[in-house]
Amino acid sequence: SAALTLTYLDDQVVLDIADDGHGFDPADTPGGVRGHGLPAMRVRARQLGGTLTVESAPGEGTVLSAAIPLT
Repeated sequence: SAALTLTYLDDQVVLDIADDGHGFDPADTPGGVRGHGLPAMRVRARQLGGTLTVESAPGEGTVLSAAIPLT
């Protein structure tokens, strides 16, 4: 299952997406780069002055958090 949370703060909006799936090691990309998804999302967040973080571990699920400033 997955949960999405959108939080409006005084200076930013934060989107959190958390699942209870298999998880993965973000530092481990067997066979080289497998796609452009996460890097492209990070670039887009930075272009808006924000950040994208990924927390995951094998067997632990995954949490993506995008924080974008409101100014």
